[in-house]
Amino acid sequence: MDPTALSKSLRGTRRFRDEEIAAIAAACGVGVEYLTTGAGPEPVVSQDVRDRAPATPDRRDQILAAATAVIARRGYHNVRVADIARQCGTSSATVHYHFPTKEAALHAALEHYAGTFRDRVHREFGKATSARDKLRRLVEVQLPVSAADVDEWSVWVQFWGQAVLQPRLRPAQRQVYSEWRAVVVGLLHECRAEGLSPDADVEALADRFTALVDGLAVQILAGSTAMTPDRMRELLLRAFEPDLVLADGA
Repeated sequence: MDPTALSKSLRGTRRFRDEEIAAIAAACGVGVEYLTTGAGPEPVVSQDVRDRAPATPDRRDQILAAATAVIARRGYHNVRVADIARQCGTSSATVHYHFPTKEAALHAALEHYAGTFRDRVHREFGKATSARDKLRRLVEVQLPVSAADVDEWSVWVQFWGQAVLQPRLRPAQRQVYSEWRAVVVGLLHECRAEGLSPDADVEALADRFTALVDGLAVQILAGSTAMTPDRMRELLLRAFEPDLVLADGA
């Protein structure tokens, strides 16, 4: 296509002809339906396109950081790819290169926060002096205190909500949640090994802890009650009494 004609088409002052749309779709390796409406199979970026692309790891990280921030603070359904591009000072085309759909960006945001959470837990556990101390530290890292904490919880809750409506998202949600619950179960087994309530039902305790964490955090984020991070901490620590006594000297 003549460059002038392309410029006019992109500005909306000239309509693409059907054969031009088909040619662009073919060049980009996507279907016409996906190109014009965003529906249909997601595009697969061909190797020759990847080979022509500049080095991108840093750019992908920048886009991911922008995507997580705008999704967390504006809401998944209120964010457009153009908003993500504007946040990190790039083009929508560049965003699409790394994340073909907005849903792909949401997936990446969830995985990003799951990774940062694992890193925090690992650091805290490395400083702990006992299994009981680890449990206290695990409670602390759950609390939505800082802006970063709230962003993390926001993305998690939004992904959870989307998984309710979109079954295809449930495997990813289940995988992340299973990894988190496994940390809780493993820690409770450590507590039992240290002699804290050896007859306690670890699976039931894990269910109680994870359910409380989720429910209390949602109350704080939604402002549906007078719940605060301090109150959340208190309730989570109390949840294990008398199953796992947490009071000093007990």
